[in-house]
Amino acid sequence: MASITIRNLSAESKERLRRTARQRGCSLEALARSILDAAARDAAHETAAPSRFPHDLISIVEPGEDIEPFLQDHDHSQAPLNLQ
Repeated sequence: MASITIRNLSAESKERLRRTARQRGCSLEALARSILDAAARDAAHETAAPSRFPHDLISIVEPGEDIEPFLQDHDHSQAPLNLQ
């Protein structure tokens, strides 16, 4: 198994992850590993695909959890969709 160190993670992000892990009944490390594994699988299957936001966000937010901080972290302009 490989390991990595994530530097400069905000205390707010760490606390959100810790809270989510506690709600799911797993460790912070196990939650981070599952998020990274899922992201790596998704990245391997995407070929210049558009952002899956907010679907990726919905998959990590627990029911009743405040979504505003997550939205602020992901607030950026996106190219217009062509629906034709």
